[in-house]
Parts: sequence; structure tokens; C-alpha cells
Amino acid sequence: MEFVVESLKAIFNYSEDRAKDLCIKIHEEGSAVVAVFPYEIAEQKGVEATLLARKHGFPLQVKLEPT
Repeated sequence: MEFVVESLKAIFNYSEDRAKDLCIKIHEEGSAVVAVFPYEIAEQKGVEATLLARKHGFPLQVKLEPT
């Protein structure tokens, strides 16, 4: 969970408290809407999160969905 919190802070600029709240929601519900961006930005953020997770050995999944 610590990795997810740090990723939310680094990639999506969340505060510590907001990142922790979102991490708990993801943990309890299995997923959550992390942010809403134009497609190109969402795609870039998804790639950043996935690469960071793989680099640290985590199987984090990022899904892009239209709003």
C-alpha cells in the first residue's frame, strides 16, 4: 500500500492524506477512479504508473476508461 500512496503522490500530485484515502478505497473495492484527464495525458500517466510499478516489482494495473 505504501507504494501505491507514493505513486499517487508522485504521478498524480495527491496530498499524503488524499493518497492514503484513495489507496484504502482501491484496497477495499478493488479499483477506483484516480483522475480524469484528456486521453493523451491519461495515457501518459498510466504508462508512468505502470513503468514505476514494474520497476519496483509490483503488478499494478492501470485501466483507461472513457467518461
